[in-house]
Amino acid sequence: MNIILQDKARFFDDPEGRRAWIYGFSEYEFQYDEQQSRTVLKWHHHEKIWETIYIIEGELITRWKENGEEKEQAVKAGDLIEPGFVSHTFENRSDGVTKFIAVKLVLSGKDKKEVIEKDKVYD
Repeated sequence: MNIILQDKARFFDDPEGRRAWIYGFSEYEFQYDEQQSRTVLKWHHHEKIWETIYIIEGELITRWKENGEEKEQAVKAGDLIEPGFVSHTFENRSDGVTKFIAVKLVLSGKDKKEVIEKDKVYD
C-alpha cells in the first residue's frame, strides 16, 4: 500500500489560472487540477503522452483543432475528455472554479482490457 499525502505532491500554480497537485510515478502521472474562473489555458498538444481528464465539478469549454478547423464542446461534472494528440485548450467561462483529474500515460499500444477487467482476486 502506498499513500501519498497532498503536501508531498508537486504543486503548480500557473499565472494562466490553473492550480495543480501533481503526483508523478515511473509509468504515469496523476494530477488534481483547479482551473480558475474566466481563464483560458495555452494551446498545446502532446506527442507521446495520452491524457485522460475527468471533470469533478464545474464546466469547461474544450477546444481543439481537427483538420485545420477549430472545434469546441462544453463539458461538465461527470464527463471525460481524451484529447489524443491534437492541439487543444480548456476555457473556464464560469464564475466558479472547475475541478478535474488528469491521468497522463505513455501507452504501449497493447490491448490490456481483459487484464484490467479481470485482475481482482478476493481474499
